[in-house]
Amino acid sequence: MNALFDLIAKPFGYLMEFCLRISPNNNYLIALIYFTVIIQLLLCVLFGIKQQKNSVKQATLAPKVAAIRKKYAGRNDQQTMMKMNEETQALYQAHGYNQFGGCLPMLIQLPVIMALYNVIVAPLQHMLMLTKFEVANLLNKFLDAGLLSDAATKNIITDKVTEFTEKNIANARVAQAEVINIINKWRESGATEQLEEIAYGVSEKLTPDTILPNYNAFGLDFSVNPPYPNASNFGQYWPLILIPILIVATMILSQSITRKFTYQDPMMKEQQNNCTMKVMLYGMPVLSAAISFSFPAAVGVYWIYRSIVATIQQIILYFLMPPPKFTEEDYKAAERELSGKDKNKKKKKETTPRDPNAPKKRSLHHIDDEDEAPAPAVPAPVQRSEEELEKATSEENEPSSLVKEAPVMKDDKGSHYKKK
Repeated sequence: MNALFDLIAKPFGYLMEFCLRISPNNNYLIALIYFTVIIQLLLCVLFGIKQQKNSVKQATLAPKVAAIRKKYAGRNDQQTMMKMNEETQALYQAHGYNQFGGCLPMLIQLPVIMALYNVIVAPLQHMLMLTKFEVANLLNKFLDAGLLSDAATKNIITDKVTEFTEKNIANARVAQAEVINIINKWRESGATEQLEEIAYGVSEKLTPDTILPNYNAFGLDFSVNPPYPNASNFGQYWPLILIPILIVATMILSQSITRKFTYQDPMMKEQQNNCTMKVMLYGMPVLSAAISFSFPAAVGVYWIYRSIVATIQQIILYFLMPPPKFTEEDYKAAERELSGKDKNKKKKKETTPRDPNAPKKRSLHHIDDEDEAPAPAVPAPVQRSEEELEKATSEENEPSSLVKEAPVMKDDKGSHYKKK
């Protein structure tokens, strides 16, 4: 992994050297401004514009997403939530919006940021382009001369050059800054003998013409770590304590401003006030400030610059590619459109013709009944002639010989019958 970061850091090391060349008196803090602006422009072209376009596309779908959520409002069961998510994902897919489109650029930026970190904390390797063996040899010379502080030597092995491992050199970030600072002081005072004996000769890349960063600014040495209040050098370097404080302030302010100039899903916006989001808002800056005590103050300055430049970049992108704004009527129209689609879908389902080859559906109430037999066919009426019709009619009107005359009751008694 370190080899990958070193490979990515190499071009950034050349860029940092270029920024030092165009900075007055090779001032490192001014060079960091140029460096931060150039890197942020590069990240903006590669990832920032794409992220903003993706955010604008998401904003255009806000009314339809809100209509889907309102359709399932008040129901929190798992099946309903799955159905709502399915409809939302189908909407995103139909309009070509990738919900995770902003994650990939963030993941790609991670190794870039780690490489930049290596350029800043390991200037002998990535700005002077010394090999690890040459860095180890140079550090050992300064250690043998007793020129490095305890903070610079506590994490490195000093017995032999060959015992300097990759991890030891990586932990020597404070020592690298101190070595550069000492060489600059010798150059200013004209200590040619010390330079020739200890500094030069380690590598052909380290000569009197080699450009080295100047960490001094505002009467302070920014190669020194910000001191803790109980540190022995607190009285001399106490103004550097402002670096961690400014890190917290700029990061919190940057996150707050960036959110205002970035479209956020309404549901996610509601969650910003919960405990987790507040921990992220305030916890990360505090953690970064605590870590900054372990690095040269120049590293903390870079973090401050990056927060400021990233915020300005987001504001510019917001005004160049603003997300659309919708009125209440737009949201109601989206609800009506969704309702109309649902009705059309139901109507289409009801009017779908039945397949004649499909088996006949039977009622569950009679699932055990036997199939009904088909009804007998009714014979067609027989055509008759007029003579046959008249004969049939006359036969119907004649009295039947089988029918007997009904008895007649007498008027007097009512108990005798007269038979014919």
